[in-house]
Amino acid sequence: MVIEMPCIHPPVKDSVEGINEESFIKKDGGKLRVRIFGDEGPLETTMEGSLKSVEEIAGMLGVEPDGDRIEAVVNGTKVIMERGRLQLEFENGEKMLLENV
Repeated sequence: MVIEMPCIHPPVKDSVEGINEESFIKKDGGKLRVRIFGDEGPLETTMEGSLKSVEEIAGMLGVEPDGDRIEAVVNGTKVIMERGRLQLEFENGEKMLLENV
């Protein structure tokens, strides 16, 4: 069941359109696991960096976090985030999971 969270400050379409997966990542000394689930099967890789905080991402998306969690639909993409873990579900059915290692 998908529940859309009410936005305290609804995102402005122009400001959210420029957001891509890299917008959620801090360039620091950590490691990040990236998994993509699509028609071709799962792909997995690791990269340098870590996820931004729940509060930072909520601010970028214009949604109010529910404690340490975000569950919202922004521009047709479902965003589910808990500390250290971000899942994006796109309209075409593909999913992307980013996790701090």
